[in-house]
Amino acid sequence: VSAWALYGARTPSGSGGGGRGPGDDRPLFSANCPPVIAMGEHDECVREVQRLLHAKGADIGVDGSFGPQTLRRITAFQVLAGIQPNGVVEEPTKKALYASRVRMSVWSQEKVRQRVREVFPEVPDKAVAIADCQSFLDPLHILPNTNGTRNWGLFQISDARLRELGGTPRQALDPEWNIQAARRLWSRDRDFGDWPHCARAAGATPLTATPTPR
Repeated sequence: VSAWALYGARTPSGSGGGGRGPGDDRPLFSANCPPVIAMGEHDECVREVQRLLHAKGADIGVDGSFGPQTLRRITAFQVLAGIQPNGVVEEPTKKALYASRVRMSVWSQEKVRQRVREVFPEVPDKAVAIADCQSFLDPLHILPNTNGTRNWGLFQISDARLRELGGTPRQALDPEWNIQAARRLWSRDRDFGDWPHCARAAGATPLTATPTPR
């Protein structure tokens, strides 16, 4: 069972329109906020974004600074809300932050550990260590890569692996789906070759790994 819930994710057409209208009391649509709020900004507009994410159950600090954690949380929100996940807060995301009923609460770390151990009974501790290394056991963890791709969820399933497994970013943010996907990848060779750096850190060096020169 997924930890997060999605209800009526897409903002209905015609609910609030585009920019600010007469009597619009939504701060993100005020003249004080730019059309696009993005990484690196530090102001009350970012604080409002964080406040809205927190109200939806996201684990996020409300400090007015658009850093990596805010980037990850807004990208996750966009995925769950059915919005193009570009990591910036422009009009569609602003409207959804106010109008959508997306919930971003997730499994606790203890629940994640328990479920990973259940799905990987042969190597429970190593599997938990790798998930911890990959995402800090955060089901909504998203990591952008330099080539424009992303890794998703607990085991940081890559875009390429998602296509291979027939999954989507939204599915990858579901902890149960993510753990089962990791199990499928592990089962191919019964090793953690898909996570070479974390596998070495967890003492589970994959059979095909090339030793790092010293």
